[in-house]
Amino acid sequence: MGLRLRLKSSVDTSGLAPQAKAVADALKKYGVIVADNGSPWYITGEENAGWDNAQLDGLKAFKGSDFEAVDASGLQQAPDSGAVAPR
Repeated sequence: MGLRLRLKSSVDTSGLAPQAKAVADALKKYGVIVADNGSPWYITGEENAGWDNAQLDGLKAFKGSDFEAVDASGLQQAPDSGAVAPR
């Protein structure tokens, strides 16, 4: 829980449908935080009529090895805090 991961920049996302590509590009730039002990490598989000689940199904092809851990220790304000240190 709380592990920060990002999709490796080397992962080819060019074949994904437009909406899945948008999410994959965001995973490369912003990453993701592991927040659930549910299904393996399950990406979840808020239901929205503007998103096509058939397009998003392309994200299911990602494997754990497509992600890398992000060292966020430099952002930590205090050992017992979730706050980010000011820059």
